[in-house]
Amino acid sequence: MTVRTTRERTGKKAATRIACRSRVRLLTTTSALALGMIAATGPAMAKDTSGRARTAAVSAIVELAQASVEHDFNIPSQPLAEALIAFGEQAELQVSFNPATSNGLISNAVSGRLTARAALDRLLAGLPVQQEFSGESNVTISTLDQSGQGPVSLRKLRVEAEGQTATGPVEGYFATNSASGTKTDTPVIETPRAVSVVTADQISDRKVQNVEDALRYTPGVHVNGYGNDPRFDQIQVRGFALTTNTDFRDGLRQSNTGWLSYFKTEPYGLERIDVVKGPGSVLYGQASPGGFVNRVSKRPSLAAENEVELQLGTDEHRQGQFDIGGSVLEDDTLLYRAVGLIRESESNLVGVNDDNRYFAPSVTWTPTEKLSVTVLTQYQDFETAASPRPYQYASGELSHIWAGDEDFDRMRQKQAAAGYEASYEFNDIFSVHQNLRFGSVSTENQYTSAGTLAADGRTLSRSAIGLYEDQDSIVVDTRGQARFRTGPVSHLAIAGIDYFRVDGHIKYLSGTAPSLDLLNPDYSQSIARPSSFITNQNREGTQIGIYAQDQVSWENWRLNFGLRHDKADLDTTNNLTSTTTSADNSATSGNAGVLYLFDSGFAPYASYATSFLPQFSSNASGETYEPTEGEQFEIGLKYQPPGRNSIYTATVYHLTEKNKLTSDPGNPGNQIQTGEQRHIGLELEANMTLLEGLQMTAGYSYIDAEITKNNDGNEGKTPTAVPEHSGSVWTNYAFADNQLEGLQIGAGARFIGETFDDSANTNKNDSQLLFDARISYALDAFLPGATLAVNATNLTDEDQETCEFGYCYRGRGRVVIGSINYRW
Repeated sequence: MTVRTTRERTGKKAATRIACRSRVRLLTTTSALALGMIAATGPAMAKDTSGRARTAAVSAIVELAQASVEHDFNIPSQPLAEALIAFGEQAELQVSFNPATSNGLISNAVSGRLTARAALDRLLAGLPVQQEFSGESNVTISTLDQSGQGPVSLRKLRVEAEGQTATGPVEGYFATNSASGTKTDTPVIETPRAVSVVTADQISDRKVQNVEDALRYTPGVHVNGYGNDPRFDQIQVRGFALTTNTDFRDGLRQSNTGWLSYFKTEPYGLERIDVVKGPGSVLYGQASPGGFVNRVSKRPSLAAENEVELQLGTDEHRQGQFDIGGSVLEDDTLLYRAVGLIRESESNLVGVNDDNRYFAPSVTWTPTEKLSVTVLTQYQDFETAASPRPYQYASGELSHIWAGDEDFDRMRQKQAAAGYEASYEFNDIFSVHQNLRFGSVSTENQYTSAGTLAADGRTLSRSAIGLYEDQDSIVVDTRGQARFRTGPVSHLAIAGIDYFRVDGHIKYLSGTAPSLDLLNPDYSQSIARPSSFITNQNREGTQIGIYAQDQVSWENWRLNFGLRHDKADLDTTNNLTSTTTSADNSATSGNAGVLYLFDSGFAPYASYATSFLPQFSSNASGETYEPTEGEQFEIGLKYQPPGRNSIYTATVYHLTEKNKLTSDPGNPGNQIQTGEQRHIGLELEANMTLLEGLQMTAGYSYIDAEITKNNDGNEGKTPTAVPEHSGSVWTNYAFADNQLEGLQIGAGARFIGETFDDSANTNKNDSQLLFDARISYALDAFLPGATLAVNATNLTDEDQETCEFGYCYRGRGRVVIGSINYRW
């Protein structure tokens, strides 16, 4: 049934609405799930003028809801509100509670055949609440004060009573659920692999400007490997790069041409960022063996707050943004949300700007309990430098001189996307889900390329380069889902097919450019658009995959099995020679995981997973190479303390990528697939609320990476750009003292260990230790809902230089951003 609780309307505006969905077998007109819900059920009862119907309803309750009768329980650890609703369903009891009672509380897991009283005792163990059975058919839940002596006043409820979902708003830093690792809404504590979630509150608190910045505090993730380069999200997970082949948004692939035309993701448009570590091909197709990052869009939700914000900062940073939404219809069957942003910003590097125009409207339509459709759209006009790297002398020294030109050098990218997420529930067992998105990206990327330095040591020759690309893509994922039981075993099974296609047109041209005087650089010279073709090609790539997965629950055991087969094709047409080359790859991938959920909150697990990446090049005989293959063994321990907004994870993994290309000893002009790279690692992560108002995220990562098979002389060496050690900690404290109430302070530290800049391991990049901080103050005494904040990134203005294969990059200097935010 669907029960809706609405706070009393005052003036023009209705206060927070809470939607609870439940399929209790009892008659809906007699249900009293919450104190506030009495208002929803009361009118329905009043309409029932038949005394016989009322008597039958009460009799049904008494008959079905005997507290001493044993029932089969399977309730995972989750937000308390959702756990209580699940308890009511499975115990066939009516549970009365004020929704605010459950605010911020996480239930214990309950499994097995138990009486209702015993199950509820387990569910609420250690929580500051008390339960009271009224007769044999009702239970009342109330909160306790710190001494445990009785009810206290309750705070305003912000979360939806249907519980925290894998795509909805999350209050604070702790997300209980994620769909990225399973394509189903699954508690993180019950997912048998390492999953990290960066919430919108973390993104907002740290005022991040791109997805790389948002992931800085995630263990196992290395970002900014190419310095201050706003063009792309350069992300590495467990030592493997994701940028070119493992870019996902809302569970669907974000395509690229293989050149420079990539989708750019604005972090303000995201509800959360999920990082699933290790191979993920079973559900998503071709992907890096290190893992994948799923960017989850903001979408309509009654729990989302409206806001507007203005920012001013160093490097001429100016930004305005808004996030508004709500219900269109009184019955909440049509919701909307609109997110927008305008940013103009320079940086510590000459010529490197970060300008963006972003708008993302969305609507959700739920005409019935069975059908839900969410339409997601976005448009973005983004501009930065096409060549952000400073000029590097022949000695290897990185200068503060830019070889570019402010009038000519730019990457301007316009992108648009539109799609939907639809689901239909046939009954309590079967449902079907389809996600679809059309996307297009148009990129103009032109820059000056540094040539030779004249004998005078100051005159640098340059050439003009232009890359002009257009791509259109479609990606669709359709899957069926079934929830059923086989004896004492519960199943959540999915089977689906996903299809991906990208059509790209690439023009690569060269031209002339005037020289640059390094002692007196002129960054505003007249440069003509390049006109000499180097490349003019069309690329058409497709991938189709069929997959199946079963999530099994038996008592406290959680098991996961998946299997998939893919076929990927690429046709490349050279428009200069009118020739077309074709290549195809196919691969089968699988995974398996097992987890045991102790009532104490501990959850040890083990998992196995594989991945593949197509290789569309060919050997000397013209044969297309096989895909590279990733294989991972992982064991770990998760701990979610009962009743706490915290989770702790320790993970050890052995990750191998096979079929890598290496030279052929018998044919110097050929390459063979005997190369191999092995990563063994340890990750520690904590996302916790230590006490009221204090939130912390902390992590450490150790990677022993080695090139284990190679014919190029690098066997036994460490791969480039992989730090052996890295760690981070971020804390944010909100004062509750009357005199300091409204004040928040935050601070963070990030350590990135040494890395090698070449495969021979002859040169190293220094380790880095960087600090960030924030302070904010709520102006509730003057303007309720308004907050002033100041954020600083790279607080000590550390000079960061990173090199890879001899090319060096400079990182972002200190950035300070002041903001005023108003929420309602």
